[in-house]
Amino acid sequence: MPRLSPGLPAPDFELEDVSGRLVRLSDFRGRCAVVLVFLRGFT
Repeated sequence: MPRLSPGLPAPDFELEDVSGRLVRLSDFRGRCAVVLVFLRGFT
C-alpha cells in the first residue's frame, strides 16, 4: 500500500471498538473529525 500524503483521505477500514462492535472509518466521514490511536500490545 502506498504511503499517504497529508490532506488525503485515509482508506476505509473496519475494526472492533472496545465494546466489540464493528466500526468503519467511513461511518464518520463528513460527520465529525476522527483521531486514530494505535497502541501496540493493547488487549
